Amino acid sequence: IVSLATGVLSIGTILGCLALPPIAERIGRKRTLAAYFVGMMVTIPLAFAWAFYLENGVVPFVIVLFVMGFAGGNFTVFSLWLPEQYDTRVRATAFAFSTSVGRFLGAGVNFALGAFVLRMGTLGVPVAWTGAAFAVGLLIIPFALETRGQRLPE
Repeated sequence: IVSLATGVLSIGTILGCLALPPIAERIGRKRTLAAYFVGMMVTIPLAFAWAFYLENGVVPFVIVLFVMGFAGGNFTVFSLWLPEQYDTRVRATAFAFSTSVGRFLGAGVNFALGAFVLRMGTLGVPVAWTGAAFAVGLLIIPFALETRGQRLPE
């Protein structure tokens, strides 16, 4: 069942990654990222605070995992959007920094999440709280630069 769920999550992620560029071209980078963040913010708690605890919740859990996987394709926007924000002189460095700096925070979150799971004695609720990070992201998106339809900075 775990392998099936992981496969469904992965298929959703692949489809989310493939769908993102045309969506971003149509509605813009900011709105696309916001839509994907809303998907994560909703599906993480839905999967882990609700479906995870259902007595016969495998089917609802796997269905929500597919949608979560699709929304998890949100990282694809950075491959489009970040290079559009920096001029050629610093583009590679800015892209590398922007896509890597969050990993340090993520490493700390993994330890905190592990401690939360240990303290609560359950996996679902602590993991469900990770959806809150996307709520914070939604508050930051309005301050980002929209680059749809613009030329790359020289």
